[in-house]
Amino acid sequence: MEGFTMIGYIYEQQEILINTLVNRAVFCEPMIDIFKKHDIKKIYLLGSGTSYHASLCIKNYFEKYLNVEAEVDIPTVFTNYVKVNNNKIYQNDQILVIGISQSGTSFSTINALKKARETGYLTVALTENMSSPIVQEADQVIKLMCGKELIPVETKGYTTTILQGYLWSIEIAYKLNKLSAIAYEAIMTNTQKMLDDYQDIISEIESWYHKNMPELLAYQYGHVTAYGSNICTAQEAVLKMYETYKKPLSAYELEELIHGPNMAFNEDTFIFLIASDEYEIKRVKLFTDWFKDNHVTEHVFVITACDIETSDKDLKINHYVFSDLDQLVYTLPFQIIAARNSEQAGIDTSKRPANRKSFAHDYNAR
Repeated sequence: MEGFTMIGYIYEQQEILINTLVNRAVFCEPMIDIFKKHDIKKIYLLGSGTSYHASLCIKNYFEKYLNVEAEVDIPTVFTNYVKVNNNKIYQNDQILVIGISQSGTSFSTINALKKARETGYLTVALTENMSSPIVQEADQVIKLMCGKELIPVETKGYTTTILQGYLWSIEIAYKLNKLSAIAYEAIMTNTQKMLDDYQDIISEIESWYHKNMPELLAYQYGHVTAYGSNICTAQEAVLKMYETYKKPLSAYELEELIHGPNMAFNEDTFIFLIASDEYEIKRVKLFTDWFKDNHVTEHVFVITACDIETSDKDLKINHYVFSDLDQLVYTLPFQIIAARNSEQAGIDTSKRPANRKSFAHDYNAR
């Protein structure tokens, strides 16, 4: 690791993720116990920023493997506006509310869990800081395995949260006989295989970045577009690149990109298109051809690990990528652009702007 820097933490991710996989019993057993004792039917996932984006991904895992309803809410929205169990379909102990806060000091997530607990719902806090204020509002506190990030920009916290959410869903499904032993072993094999290649994937993305660095350094505004389970990746990409390199971006679902936003595109617009192995991949070429045929902009970058037509400047990942967990890979190009562009621009991502202390966290508790 290169010290407490953004790029250093990016390179630390493989070790952290493999450790998370190997030691999954630490954080999976408490969740398995909850599902064995309670007939969970509805799950609310609460978090802000990076935790919110990771929750969008985890929701898909819960619904796919556990056959439950899952909902993601911004904590303040949950506290003030969400009508939990409005139709009285479930018993209180069939509703699980999970608050995710890496630091454990996010006031909004703490208050949302407090509301849930006082109302009588089951509560879980996922946090790296096991002595933080959020633990007081949870029936069960579970360790986020990412280790401390001593800079304001979270990278390994995001990928670790996603992996833990995925492993929750797989381990619970297996123990509740919703997943066969053959399917379970295949999932674990594929997960390990991708994580074994993770450092090589990072190196591959670094080579792509340096090849395209002059163009990537020139971007002033643009859009990140994705579909399916990688909508969260697009949103996290916008956050990472905006909070570091300070250039505005927005995130759009692929099809929504041509329902209005396209009217504002010009030759200076940057488009980053995440082409994951999902239903809409067959429409990716339609979009890339549209940019070429209409001479809209040449700053189009397709990011994919799939066997599709790409240009010389697109990122085609040639190492193994497990489709269930491709969010762990597709977030890397944006982490690296954010870190390396900031380095080139002389922006120190390890520090907050001077006198920019947020009221969103209890800093005295960190």
